[in-house]
Amino acid sequence: MKTLVVAAYLSMFARQFCYAAMLVGCLTRPVVAQEPASAPNAPTTTAPIYKVGDTWTLLWGRTDAKPGTPLVLTVVAVTEKQTTLSSSWNGAPPKEVDYDNQANMTRDGNGTTYEPSNGYLSFPMTVGKGWDFHHVRRFTSGTLEVSGHAEVVAFERVQVSAGSFDAFKIESRGTNAKQLERLYSAPFRATYWYAPSVKKIIKEDYALYLNRQAQTHNIELAAFTLVP
Repeated sequence: MKTLVVAAYLSMFARQFCYAAMLVGCLTRPVVAQEPASAPNAPTTTAPIYKVGDTWTLLWGRTDAKPGTPLVLTVVAVTEKQTTLSSSWNGAPPKEVDYDNQANMTRDGNGTTYEPSNGYLSFPMTVGKGWDFHHVRRFTSGTLEVSGHAEVVAFERVQVSAGSFDAFKIESRGTNAKQLERLYSAPFRATYWYAPSVKKIIKEDYALYLNRQAQTHNIELAAFTLVP
């Protein structure tokens, strides 16, 4: 019976994460960054400054044989500490998502919160920089502790549906663990690319390992409009 409960919980978690991963996610401590040991020629960029009306369309699960499912994100409010976007999944009515001033998600469209944030990005950003992340994800049916490490490994030209962009390549690894009972520990790994000129992660390849089987998704930018 315990095995069935765990399997159901993991399946639910996978669906939750597929919505939240790139609305492209600590108990008490923030993201901890380690400065690069040596990257003298690497570019450096600061956190993006969003404007109301900035819009991105992301495609989930696009392949040569599949067009992918569109997710449209539009900035609707900006304060010193928070940016709020509307998110419309495949033409559905929009929901609101929140990001902190490091462009990291703190709340997704399902109402899931990330405390303090999902820790995807850390600014100023340059090749060689790494950071540890640790947050609690709270959703309607439970909580998860998520921890891991991310590192900027390259600055390279990346081709996506929206065009070709210079982007920071980031590799991330970590684990998801159910809080309290700790019935399982599900590792994950992700590679994603943040483009300063777009102010967004433009591509991601993600794998979550449940019962030694990988559940994967990919995301890429299809279009965007930035307010001057």
